[in-house]
Amino acid sequence: MAAVVLFALAGIAAAGIDAPAHEVMQYGGRLAVVLVCSVVGLALVAWLLLRPRAARPSSLGWLSAVVSVLCLLATVFVWVSVAADDTLSNVPGTVVASQDDSTSYLRSEQREGVQQIPTGVSIQTAQFTDANNVRLTGYLWQRLPADADTKTANLDLPAAVDGGATEQVYLHTNSDNTKTVGWKLRTTLREQFDYGHYPLDRQVVWATMWPRNPGTVLVPDFAAYPPWEPENGLGLYTDMVTGEWRMHFSTFSMGESTTRSTMGRTDTTIDTTVPALHFSTGITRAFLSPLLDRLVPLIVITLLVFASLFVVTTDSDRRSLAGFSTWTVIGFCGAMMLVVAVQHSSLRSSTGSTGVVYAEYFYFILYLVIALVAFNVVEYTSTRRFAFLDWNGNMAARLLYWPVVTALLLGTTVAVFLL
Repeated sequence: MAAVVLFALAGIAAAGIDAPAHEVMQYGGRLAVVLVCSVVGLALVAWLLLRPRAARPSSLGWLSAVVSVLCLLATVFVWVSVAADDTLSNVPGTVVASQDDSTSYLRSEQREGVQQIPTGVSIQTAQFTDANNVRLTGYLWQRLPADADTKTANLDLPAAVDGGATEQVYLHTNSDNTKTVGWKLRTTLREQFDYGHYPLDRQVVWATMWPRNPGTVLVPDFAAYPPWEPENGLGLYTDMVTGEWRMHFSTFSMGESTTRSTMGRTDTTIDTTVPALHFSTGITRAFLSPLLDRLVPLIVITLLVFASLFVVTTDSDRRSLAGFSTWTVIGFCGAMMLVVAVQHSSLRSSTGSTGVVYAEYFYFILYLVIALVAFNVVEYTSTRRFAFLDWNGNMAARLLYWPVVTALLLGTTVAVFLL
C-alpha cells in the first residue's frame, strides 16, 4: 500500500514536468519528489519480492544491493540532467535577440530617442586566470556617425582589470553615412563566479559595456550576425579552444547600472543610471574528468573502510588469524580520515570558493562513514553492545554500509541541485 501511495505521488509530481530533458532542471522541487518517491517505492517493491528475513542473510544482502543501486542510479540521473541543462540563467539585464527586442527595451526604459551606437563583439579566446578573473581576446566593433571620433571606442568596460578595446584594426565607411570601426579586444574581467555546484557547475561570463559619450546608448549590432539563436554560439570563434569548459549559449542583454555618484559631473545626480550592454557566454564544466579525479580515490577509500568491517570479530581464533584489534581498526580509520582531509584541502585550494561546493559533500559523507565504522568497532567489541550489532557477527553494519553511503550521496545531490 505504501509503495502505491509513493508511486502515486511520483506520478502527480511528474505530470507537471512537460519539458524536454535539457530543460528538466527548472522543475527542481517536482523532480526531487519524483526521484525520492520512486527510489523509496521501488525499494518497498524489492522488499515485497525478496521477502528478507534474518534467517536468510542472503535476501537481506540482495535488498541492500538493490537499495544502493537505486540511490546510485537516481544520483547519476541528476548528474546527467545537470549536464544536459541549457536554459539561460544568471544573464544580467534583459535578453534581446533582435533589433526589435532592443527597440522595445529602449522604449520601455524611455531611451528610444537617445542616439544608438550598434556594437558587436567576436570572442576568440577565453581563459580563467584564477577563480574570479577571466582573460578575453577577440574583436569589438561599432558603427559610428561619420563625424565621430574613431581614435578610441565609445565604450568602457567597468569590470576590466586591465586592457580593453584600444588598438584600432580597421575602419570602413558605409553607404548610410556611418563608419564601422573595429578594435582588437584584450582584457581581463573580474567577476563573481559561483562554484557551489563544482564539478557540475556552470558559469556565465559577461562583458559589460557602458557608453563613454553622454547622450548615447549601446545596442547590439544584430545586422552583423546571422539571425540570433543563443545556442548557436554567435559572437564566439568557431574553433575556440575551451579546455575543461563547454560553451552552451551566447546572448546579448541590456540593462542599467548605477555608479552611486555624479562622477564629478554637474549635469547628473547620484541616482543617475548608465545604460549597459552585456555580451554573455554560458559555459558548462566538462565534469567527467574532475568528477573522476575526485571520486576514484574516494571510492577506493570507501571500499577499504568497508573491508575493515569484515575483520571485526570477537572470536579469539579469528582475531589472531586476522591480526585484528580494536585499536588497529581505529588507527586505520584515523589514517583514512587524514587522507580524506588532505584531499579535501586540495579541493578547497583548487576551487578558491568561499562557500561549500558540491564535491565537498563527498568528503563530508566519508568523514561521517569513517566515524561510524570506528564507533561500530568500539561498540561491537565492548562488553555492552546493541543487540542488532551482535547479530550474525556484525552483519547489520555490513548490510547497512552501502545503502547509507548511497542514500547520503543522493540526499545531498537532491538538496544541492533540486531544492
